[in-house]
Amino acid sequence: MTETPNIHILHGDDEEAIGQKIAQIRRQQEKTGLSELNFSVLDGKSLSGDDFSNAVLALPFLSDQRVVILNNPLSMAGGREGNRKFLETLGAIPNTTLLYLIIPDEIERKDWVSLGKQSFLRKWAEANPQKAIISEKKLPSVNEMRNWIIKKAAEMGGQIEGLAAQAVVTAVGNDTRQAVFELEKLLLYVNYARPVDATDVQEIVTGSMPVSVFDMVDAAVDGNAREALRTLHRLYEDQELPVLFTMIVRQFRLLIQTREILDEKKGTDAIQKELHQVPFVAGKLARQAGKFNRGQLLSVYRRLLELDFSFKTNPSDPKADFDIFITGVSLMLQKKTPHLID
Repeated sequence: MTETPNIHILHGDDEEAIGQKIAQIRRQQEKTGLSELNFSVLDGKSLSGDDFSNAVLALPFLSDQRVVILNNPLSMAGGREGNRKFLETLGAIPNTTLLYLIIPDEIERKDWVSLGKQSFLRKWAEANPQKAIISEKKLPSVNEMRNWIIKKAAEMGGQIEGLAAQAVVTAVGNDTRQAVFELEKLLLYVNYARPVDATDVQEIVTGSMPVSVFDMVDAAVDGNAREALRTLHRLYEDQELPVLFTMIVRQFRLLIQTREILDEKKGTDAIQKELHQVPFVAGKLARQAGKFNRGQLLSVYRRLLELDFSFKTNPSDPKADFDIFITGVSLMLQKKTPHLID
């Protein structure tokens, strides 16, 4: 008799799909009426090895199985010894525990960053199919997003016309989480009474977050610090700082990847294909990345990592730090210096 895997490694760059799966698991457990006893959500960033072992080795109460969700599981590993201990615990998990390992991931140059071909966890899972299964949640391509949006609108209890769906794609690309956010606004706007049309999208979605971040970076790469700051301050009014910071980090990650593609003497077609972007966005990325060299972009990205750490440990005045950061990017390009100017 074939053993059913009880360790599910859920990873990918489609945060919307991952979030939907976790919500489904939670709803199923709440229906049992015993979720407080047989359902745990843990975070590997703040979990000790002993606490993890206790959670996954414990027997279920008045049920055949208990469910454990572990976010950031790779934070518990690290180094040969850390990886060994983590896999040793996974191997000891009884069939009475259903474990979900949640790993948000990104593709860089045709392979996953966290769970790539050389990942110790992927190798272990592939060598133990009776114990573990990898469930990949990959963002749809830009070409697939039109149909994805039409289907998602129906799942949400509404309708959207084909041209309107394509207009949403133009605004958000293949960002499924942002697409769902825009769909929620659009369906409320039409009160679910009729299909969303292209005019609705123009009125509601125009000026959405991705376009505004592009505008801010456009001004910065042109050396126009005043315009970059003006756009940044407009974003402060519309977005929570953590969301805004995530978008800026994502933008500069895309610019680093674009710079690598340009350095390989490839053009916008390759940017569009490799980074899964619509032609308009691919052109924007090529223009912006063309203003930097790779060293400058890495300097900018290192500063973003420092800001991330600062916001989490000493969040004194993040808006002022943002202002200094974007001004430094403008000055770096103006003066053609190799590093970010503080």
